[in-house]
Amino acid sequence: MDLYHTIWAAALKFLEIRMHSKKELEMKLMKKFPTHEPIISKVLTEMERVFLLDDRRFAQEFLHHWMQKNVGRLKIISETRKRGLPNDLAESILLESDWSEAEAAGRAIEEKKRLLGALEERKKKQKLMQFLKNRGFSTRIIYSALD
Repeated sequence: MDLYHTIWAAALKFLEIRMHSKKELEMKLMKKFPTHEPIISKVLTEMERVFLLDDRRFAQEFLHHWMQKNVGRLKIISETRKRGLPNDLAESILLESDWSEAEAAGRAIEEKKRLLGALEERKKKQKLMQFLKNRGFSTRIIYSALD
């Protein structure tokens, strides 16, 4: 088997496990075949051409997963960036969806309140603010959700 087909087979194995962004798959292939960037580039271009690799479809699936987790827009964008997706693609998919960051914050608060129990109100609010901040909610959404 020639190198092109070896790299193609390796890429398919990665894609059998789960979907990948083009950048993510490129990084994995470069790690496995560090001196063969031009061939990797050809493989990835061909995979895009035959729809085995599609950043938009990957982003939609990936964002759908993260939108179910009651996290904020900042966390979602951060996670997509880690996968090598451009911010504008993630932002456009978020805008096209019916996802509401305010509703996600409300669900996250209800989830956390059960765990906080009978803490004093001021302490509970502080803990909820930190919890929401860590989950990637903006300050505006946090204050709005806690009022």
